[in-house]
Amino acid sequence: MHRTPRMSPRGLTAAAGVAAAAAALGGGVPAQAAPIRALPARAAAPAAAPATVAAAARGAAAVGRGHGLVARTVLSGKRLGGLTKPDDLTVLGGRLFVAFQNGVPSTGGAKGTPARSTVVEFTRTGRVLRRWQLTGKCDGLTADPAHQRLIATVNEDGNSALYTIAVTGPRRPTRFRFDAQPLPHGGGTDSITVDRGRIYLVASAPTAGSYGPALYQVRLVRTTAKLTAVPFFDATTATLANAGGHRRSVHLALTDPDSSTVVPARSTRFAGDFMLDAQGDRQQVYVSHLGVRGQHLWVLRLSRPVDDTAWASTPHGTLLAANNAAGTVDALTGPFDPGAAYVSITPEVGAHHLGTLDLRTGAVHPVRTGGSPIAPSGLLYLP
Repeated sequence: MHRTPRMSPRGLTAAAGVAAAAAALGGGVPAQAAPIRALPARAAAPAAAPATVAAAARGAAAVGRGHGLVARTVLSGKRLGGLTKPDDLTVLGGRLFVAFQNGVPSTGGAKGTPARSTVVEFTRTGRVLRRWQLTGKCDGLTADPAHQRLIATVNEDGNSALYTIAVTGPRRPTRFRFDAQPLPHGGGTDSITVDRGRIYLVASAPTAGSYGPALYQVRLVRTTAKLTAVPFFDATTATLANAGGHRRSVHLALTDPDSSTVVPARSTRFAGDFMLDAQGDRQQVYVSHLGVRGQHLWVLRLSRPVDDTAWASTPHGTLLAANNAAGTVDALTGPFDPGAAYVSITPEVGAHHLGTLDLRTGAVHPVRTGGSPIAPSGLLYLP
């Protein structure tokens, strides 16, 4: 999920590209998902001492409501044997998980470079329970509650694969290869979202001009991840959602699909929609009725690029933030604005910082925090 921001090229011939990609996938853009076929080749600050989440809460209470959010470090990769670059966070049944990328290249390890990421299970007090090793750079990590497992993707820019991790029992992670290699959009895979039993993968790092899928649905069969095209392409037409945009139709021309989630019911807008963030493009795409009849896409153009988004559901919860640069997981405590979207801002120069997103205008506003310095990439809100 964490990557160097990319600039979005404009003036792409989007309509022609969508038609070509749809034809390669077997017909026009369908109302229902369609099986994928391989597409023809295209032209081609030091970390603070760890504390517990409970200690962070006490610190926030001492500061008082008018002083904003307070951060404390709850997990340090350095203290876990030198783990580095934490990124995605997820929760399963009250159990917390984070993926440390450990400096693995974005297309996987090569001779002389790190080769494996580490997924760590930890508690709200920062106690480490278990660890798993994954070959490749882990960019996506999410929970699949129905099967009591984690799902992870590795290698966002190419040579991508998928893992499942059973969180109970002694089993090792299971690696799945994709049934289409190379992937139809030409890149790798990143964020994962499980929604109503369906698994969706973000199609990251698309080849320039590929106009391939921005999103895949995946079905796991033995050790193969079978991909299906969701009717959502990098050059799909969407309705502009920004206030004053007059709801006009625009072509997306996505170059950097990155993170994704389902918008929670408490959100001030887009509640229940699927959201895909295109970091380098400064856009978030909201999809209602994903993959079925009546699907509609809205695009919100952002004032700053963002890496991840988390919605606050209560005023006094905890926002976990993975600090990719410092190698820590930090806990921020309230007061929060219920329904507000908190984002990790990724400037083209300088460190990441926390912000809020105005879902009506697309304006991203930096948030001042106290306590430990933070530079968030992955975010996770805990009520």
